[in-house]
Amino acid sequence: MKAAGALRARSDLPVDDWLATLDALFTIPPGYRREDVDRAGALDILRCSDEVLTELVNAGLPHSGDGELFDRHDLFNLALYSKSGVSAAEMGIRFALRWMTRDPHTWFQPMRWNYSLTMTGPSGHGGEATFSVARPLPEAFGGQVERLDTTPGNRDAETPGPDVVVVTDGDTAQVDAVLRTVGEPRTLRSRRLREIVSEYSHGDYRWARMPEELQRHPELVLPHGVAPCISVSLDLAGKARAAGYPARTRRGWILGMLDLAHSWLEVTDDDGQVKIVDPIFAGLADHAGRAHPDFREACFGSALNRLLPTAHEADNGLYHHSRGGTSTVPKSTLTIRAVKELNAVKGEPL
Repeated sequence: MKAAGALRARSDLPVDDWLATLDALFTIPPGYRREDVDRAGALDILRCSDEVLTELVNAGLPHSGDGELFDRHDLFNLALYSKSGVSAAEMGIRFALRWMTRDPHTWFQPMRWNYSLTMTGPSGHGGEATFSVARPLPEAFGGQVERLDTTPGNRDAETPGPDVVVVTDGDTAQVDAVLRTVGEPRTLRSRRLREIVSEYSHGDYRWARMPEELQRHPELVLPHGVAPCISVSLDLAGKARAAGYPARTRRGWILGMLDLAHSWLEVTDDDGQVKIVDPIFAGLADHAGRAHPDFREACFGSALNRLLPTAHEADNGLYHHSRGGTSTVPKSTLTIRAVKELNAVKGEPL
């Protein structure tokens, strides 16, 4: 039986280039690692040859177990920066962010989305279970929740508050919604704020995937030149407040194929207007292929229609499950797909 991905194109990147990428890799530290991807799964993510993977293991790619189990975040980040051109990480990110290459007006026009979330809690426990998810809040950027339903049906879905709550005696909960998002071009005008955020806009840092628990400790990741969104948002908010600017972080999602959880900074500028500052979004443009030359600047001030905000701060989790006094983070499967773009512009997923 062929391993997963065996029929997909494999990278012909020289092993020395893979080893150079490994040498620069920020590996997930002990205490935050979850080594549960086997060798076949690793080959599917990296799309390198079996021989190259052996060389990477021999050179220090962290793993455990006789069957070689790897951390998924390590593999994703290694693939993303390999420049192989065919890894699952590179191709997935490039496809998902292709909208960054389009005309700037498409970043701000109204769009409508179908939102579908399934949350699954641990089984084997009786009694009533409570699931919650951070409530989609597109109205923070001028959008609207057109419809929101839960399964099983629950009146709490219509109750104002920071979360959608579903109470059930089962192990799963479903939240479905129709959302309308819109953006607005804005410019960060404060020279001092520009100086503060410039630290993350000159290429000295690079984005990487990692567990949320690790991202909540900027002191553990930022000194390594790694800039995940939660860590950067928390750091920038602290520096903006220290400079006298009202600021908050916000948690939400990047809309489209990936439906990635995301965080950014919102700060009151010299003109009294709240600006959205998202240097990590700007940095992701490097993985989008030929991003429009105006995109990076749009990330320093503008509200974009591909961001779905919630009321949560950056270091607040999006999902929660509790039963019998035990609280956990439920497994979640979120799908957000464009229904159509308004203003007579044809829409497509991301």
